[in-house]
Amino acid sequence: MKTIALFSAAVLSVSPALAAQAEAAKKEAPSIEVVFVLDTTGSMGGLLEGAKRKIWSIVNDMAEGKPTPKIKMGVVAYRDRSDQYLTQVEPLTANLDAVYEKLLALRAQGGGDGPEDVLTALDHAVSKAGWSSTPRTLRIVFLVGDAPPHEDYTDVPPYAKTVQAAVLKGIKVNAIRCGTDAATGQAWQSIARLGEGKFFTIDQGGGVRAADTPFDRDIAALQAKIDGTTLAFGSMAAEARGDAVRGVGFMSAAPASAMAARAEYKAKTGFSREKDLLAAVEGGTVALAKVRDSELPDSMKGKSLAEKQAHLARVAEERAALGRKIAELSKKRARFLAEQAANAPASKDSFDAKVTETLREQARSVGINY
Repeated sequence: MKTIALFSAAVLSVSPALAAQAEAAKKEAPSIEVVFVLDTTGSMGGLLEGAKRKIWSIVNDMAEGKPTPKIKMGVVAYRDRSDQYLTQVEPLTANLDAVYEKLLALRAQGGGDGPEDVLTALDHAVSKAGWSSTPRTLRIVFLVGDAPPHEDYTDVPPYAKTVQAAVLKGIKVNAIRCGTDAATGQAWQSIARLGEGKFFTIDQGGGVRAADTPFDRDIAALQAKIDGTTLAFGSMAAEARGDAVRGVGFMSAAPASAMAARAEYKAKTGFSREKDLLAAVEGGTVALAKVRDSELPDSMKGKSLAEKQAHLARVAEERAALGRKIAELSKKRARFLAEQAANAPASKDSFDAKVTETLREQARSVGINY
């Protein structure tokens, strides 16, 4: 009886702790982790260019979820064993600019013999993308391609085994076939079924429609100015400066419509408190008076506390003024796109439409609603 009593007491003492952990998990913002596994052989050029145009629009839609989710994204580009590369993996990260930079650099080349090394691509997506194990997280893969797997490759796991491993990690695997190849359709349907995901067929070129507006370039230029106000500090200063340079560089490399969508996303999320001094001070994670001079941005080193505060105030006002201009132009952009859609509705079977539809549906499983 004494042993039972002690055991019962132990259980009762642990239960409140477990209950507190469960309650904390409910209050924690939900997360979305998504990895795009993209065939980058020669026939996939249209899809790749469409993805470059629409990825920020997809991200914007993800960010509209309630509660607002934290977002991480990754990319696995794949070809075949006789090509320039087998896979290129950009692991999951909250730094979406880094992922977009990777996407912009991808070119559709190689292939030609039919099947591609889908097996290795899926294996790397599951084992090398850096998935979290945190609760209330939607983990999903989008396999996008137009050719079936090389199932004769025996030095990598068959897709059934890899996809089952994904499911055990809480990862859903969706499969999007570009074009109408029958063998691809059969394999993709099997992958989606085993991966507890969805299977779709879209146009060979992705079916993405350009959504350009007269306001895109101005919005992008204003965001580039905001990127230029980055106040990199602390241990992540070098990374923050790299982010700022990357953002400005997008102006010449990316479609203006994509950059306008990026600006609208940045308006929702702001600067990182870990990398930007103003964001850290405004967010209460850093006390300006306690930041060592060596950790400050060059523009603030050697200044008195009052001078530092005045500098932050000037940057805050500059960002706010630029942000107001972006907000005004974004409203005009939204009206323009709405009128365009009313006159010529976009395809419901395009790459971006299917990804957005699937994300919204599967996000409900972790309590995110749209």
